[in-house]
Formats: sequence, C-alpha cells, structure tokens
Amino acid sequence: MTATTREHQSLSKPTADAPWALENLPPFPMVATRIVQMLSRKEVDISEVGKMIAAEPVFASRVLQMANSPLFALERQVRTISHAIILLGLKRVKAITMTRALGDFIAPAMKVKALHVCWQNSLAGAILSERLARACRMDGDFAYVAGLLRDIGRLALLVKYPLPYANLLAVSQEHGYDLMVTERDLFDVDHCQAGAWLMNQMSFPQDLCEVVAHHHEAPAPGEPLRIVHLIRIADLLAEALSLAVLAPINQKSFEDVLAELPDAARSRICQDPEQLKAEVDARIQTWE
Repeated sequence: MTATTREHQSLSKPTADAPWALENLPPFPMVATRIVQMLSRKEVDISEVGKMIAAEPVFASRVLQMANSPLFALERQVRTISHAIILLGLKRVKAITMTRALGDFIAPAMKVKALHVCWQNSLAGAILSERLARACRMDGDFAYVAGLLRDIGRLALLVKYPLPYANLLAVSQEHGYDLMVTERDLFDVDHCQAGAWLMNQMSFPQDLCEVVAHHHEAPAPGEPLRIVHLIRIADLLAEALSLAVLAPINQKSFEDVLAELPDAARSRICQDPEQLKAEVDARIQTWE
C-alpha cells in the first residue's frame, strides 16, 4: 500500500445503498477525516493530533500556510504544527485542516471556471456560520466546519462530473429551476442526500451529518435554535449578500434573514450588508 493510499479516505468502494453518482469518487484526505473523528472524542491527545498532521509534510505545510493567511486573521506567525495547536487550539486547527483538505479534494474541478462559485459559497457559508455562532454564544469553530461541509455532497458531484455540473448550474440559472430538483433529475440524488451518504461513509460525528442532510429545512415553530438551524440562516445570509451558487427565485432580504436570529444575537451582527459582504469577500480572496 502506498503512502498516498494510506493517507486518503477511499470512497471508491460502492455499498448496496450507494448512489450510483457517487461511485468511484476521488479519495478524500484521510488526515482530515481522522482529525475530525479524533477531536470529537471527550479526551484528545494533543501530541497525537500534531503527529498526524506532521506525518504528511506537504499537507502540513499547506495547513501552516493557511493558518498564517488573512483567512484566519492571526496576530502572531505560526511556524510549526505544534505551535499552531498551542496558539490556536484544537478546534481552530480542525477548521483549518478541513478547509485545506476540502480545497485539495475539489482542486481538479476548479479548472472549470463556473464551479469556482460553489467553492466560494462553501467558504462564505463557513465564515458566516462562524460569525452567527459567536453572536449566538455557540461554538464558532464547530459552526465554521459545519458551514464548510454543509454542501459536501455538491462538491463531490462537481468533482466527479465537473462539466455536467457546470451545465446543470447554467441551465438552472437560465430557466429558474430549483437546483436540488435538477440535481435529482440528472444524478438521481440531490446534494443533501449525496452529502449525508458521504458523511456516513467517513463516520463523521452525527451533529455534522445532521447539518449536511437537513440544513435547508426550516425549524418547527417554537423549536430552540440548534446548529443545523444556524447553518441554514448562514446559507440564507450568503444568498442575501449575493454569495449564492445561484440567484434564488424567492430570495429573502438581508433584514428578513437577520430577523430569524434571537434579538440579542442580532445586535452583535454587522447591520450593514455591504460592509459584511466586503469582509467575507476579503477572507475568501485570501484563498484565491
């Protein structure tokens, strides 16, 4: 077994209930999957996390590069993985590692220009999820990862079928089709169903799996705000800031989206949509 094979999560072995469109997917970086699983434990060995990342020198260097980028706005330079863990904390390192891994996973599909918008939307959702979570006094780092992974099913489909998915986007935009319906017409699965299957294949924590499967669903009346609801609001906020994959048919206004937050949390969010969009755009551009 080669080093590359050891360090990537194989998604190529179809199971009985595997959607045909997801068979023989390119591998997902195993180090990211292991770190998410490891950091979901009650007790975590910090040295084990550092060794796991450092064991892949190329990946580790990319993680450090990202940690020092404006995307994460650190005040001090991070020189080593162990330093990153001490300075940032395990949850922040998980967020950085997952961003790097997901970016590597979809990199080949980014040769198709129309698909850049999907990756930018994923980053926007992550950044906005983090902001909303902190405003709601929830775990911002976990919300970042949840917002980043919410459309992993879409990213998997565009990695496997870059040109067909680009055409799907163009046709849906031109005719005002519902994107999830169009996905099911073409692939027999929409991106939420695809993402739920992938998350289960990689044994990700259940709360992340719930976000991927249900982040478009509105909460029941009177239901307490949970992370899956917050990610939905972040998704709607990205649309209101013109950071959506497609322009929505019935787009909510910026003010209407913020109105879904508790009053106290709403007061902690930037009320100027242009300023907020500029801040999110600036962080996204650091990746580019």
